[in-house]
Amino acid sequence: MSLSIQLIRREDFESRCLYALVGAGAMALVAGVARQVLRVPVEPGYFALAAAAVTAVKPQPAYSALMRAAVVLLPALPYVFGLPYPLQHALAGAIAAGLLAWRGHGRDGVGTSTQLALSAGAAAVTTVLGLYVQEVFDARFLPSRGYFPLLVDYAVVALFWSIGTLPVNLAIDLDAVAARGMRLEATLTGEVRGLVTRALGLYRQSQAEARKLATGEGRVKLERVLVKLAQDAFNLAESHTVLEGQLSAASQGSVDSQVQELRKRAADAQDGVARRQLERAAASLGEELNHLDALSRRRERLHAQLHAQVALLERARVCFIGARAASPLDGGDRALALADKLSALDLESASSEALPPQVRAPAVRS
Repeated sequence: MSLSIQLIRREDFESRCLYALVGAGAMALVAGVARQVLRVPVEPGYFALAAAAVTAVKPQPAYSALMRAAVVLLPALPYVFGLPYPLQHALAGAIAAGLLAWRGHGRDGVGTSTQLALSAGAAAVTTVLGLYVQEVFDARFLPSRGYFPLLVDYAVVALFWSIGTLPVNLAIDLDAVAARGMRLEATLTGEVRGLVTRALGLYRQSQAEARKLATGEGRVKLERVLVKLAQDAFNLAESHTVLEGQLSAASQGSVDSQVQELRKRAADAQDGVARRQLERAAASLGEELNHLDALSRRRERLHAQLHAQVALLERARVCFIGARAASPLDGGDRALALADKLSALDLESASSEALPPQVRAPAVRS
C-alpha cells in the first residue's frame, strides 16, 4: 500500500479562510475602538483566534450554538492558566482547529482522528508563525497607531491559523481506493452518498479481514478482487452523479411541453412554409426528448447496479465471517477459495446486469 493524500471540497477551505479574515477584521475594529476610546489595549492572539474561529466554523444546526461557544471559551484556557509564550498561542490555535475538525467542518458526521490530530498540530505551528510575522510587520513596516496596523495584525494571525486547518479537507489513507471513496463521499449527497459510505465501510472491513489471512498468492488475489469490487461501486456512483447533473441541467418536462406547443402551432399554421419549419423544430426537440428519456433510463440502471454492487460487497463481508467461523482449509487455500468465490459472484452479477443490445429509439411522444 502507498500513502494517498487528496484534497476534498477545496471551496470549503477557501471560504473558511475568507470567513476567518472577515471575523478577524471585525475584531480588529473592536480592538481599535477599545484602544482609541477606552484606552484598553487588545493585542492579537486569543482575540484574533477566537474571532477567526467563531466565523470559520460550520457546525450542524443542532450543534451550532454549542460549537461557537466552545471555540470562544476553550481556546482561552491556555491564557487563563498562564502558560508561557508561545505555548499559550500554540495550544489555543490547536484547540480551535481541533474543534473545527471535529464538528465544525460543514459536512455530515465528525472528522476522523487523523484529520483532527493533523489540524491541531498544523494550526499550533501556523498560529505561532502568524504571530511572529505580525510582530515583524509591526516592527519594520507598520505605524504604531491607527486602525490599519490592527487590521493587518489580526488578519495575519487569522490567515495563518486558517491555513493550519487544511488537513480538515484532506482525505488521507494508506489505501488509495479508500482515499478515493472518502473523496467521492465528500462530494455526494442523498441516497448515492449513503451507498458510497456503505461501500467504503464494507471495503475497509473486508480488507481488515483479508489482512488476517496468511501472506501468499491467495491473499494477493483476494485483495485484488476486493479492490475491483470497491472500484466498480465508486465508478457507478461517479457515473450516476454525472448523469444526474446532465438531467438536472435539462428539464425533461419543459422539453416535452415545448414539443407539444410547436406541434400545436404547426397544426394551426396557415402558411405551408411556416408549418414545415415548426414541424422541423418539433422533430428536433423530439430527438432531444428521446435522448433525455434514454439518459433517464440509464440513470435508473446505474442506480440499480450501484445497489447490487454494494450488496455484493456485503456478501463478501459475510463470506469472510463464514470462512473465519469454520474452515477445513489452511490460510492460503482459504484465501484462494474466497477469491475464486468472490470473482464468481462478481462475474455472475456483471452478466445479470449486462444490457441488451440497443434498439432504435421509440418515436416521439405525441
